[in-house]
Amino acid sequence: MRAVKTGLRDFVVCGLAISLVLFCSVALTALGIRPATTVFLAEYHVIADFFAGLALYGVISAIVMRAALAIRRVPAGEYGMDSPVFGYWKLLTILHRLGQAALLPLTPIFARPWLARLFGARIGANVALGGSIDDPYMVSIGDDCVLGNNSLVAGSAIAGGRITLGPVSIGNRATVGVNAVVLPGTAIGDDAFVVGGSIVLPGTTVPNGETWRGNPARKWQ
Repeated sequence: MRAVKTGLRDFVVCGLAISLVLFCSVALTALGIRPATTVFLAEYHVIADFFAGLALYGVISAIVMRAALAIRRVPAGEYGMDSPVFGYWKLLTILHRLGQAALLPLTPIFARPWLARLFGARIGANVALGGSIDDPYMVSIGDDCVLGNNSLVAGSAIAGGRITLGPVSIGNRATVGVNAVVLPGTAIGDDAFVVGGSIVLPGTTVPNGETWRGNPARKWQ
């Protein structure tokens, strides 16, 4: 569990962002969706309106997040909890997590890579995504990769009152096993295999074709 220091400024900024997304999704549902569902679904329009509102909330969250990233990227590095970079990361994280949560009930398992792409991940073809991607705008995954159930690929890690941010690159045909964790600033090469339950620490490079295991993960014969 991450312990995150949050101040009044963070509450205000994140609250305004959430309010903006919520207002837009409710307004679009009421003005653009409800008139049609009322005609075609009669008293059942409420159900359709609810799911349409969820979808709009998720999509608008992604649009706002990506617009923010187009203006200002998140720089790699290590920062204190009072850093403006840390505050900006929290804003993006709130937008991502709430938006993704709204869309997950509408997203079948085979479409999860598309959901990650919506929030900025660069994902190749034929990727099996059974785990989670945090900070998707910092994650790149090649073709034919497998991310096992409950695995985590994250562009951020918090420890000792500081956050480490960095891109994660996973090559073609690589496998991240069940319950494995891949942390920021890592590169996993083509055809590499991270054994289930392993933790790949920040700044680690797993060369092409190698198998790594353990905590911290190391090359395994």
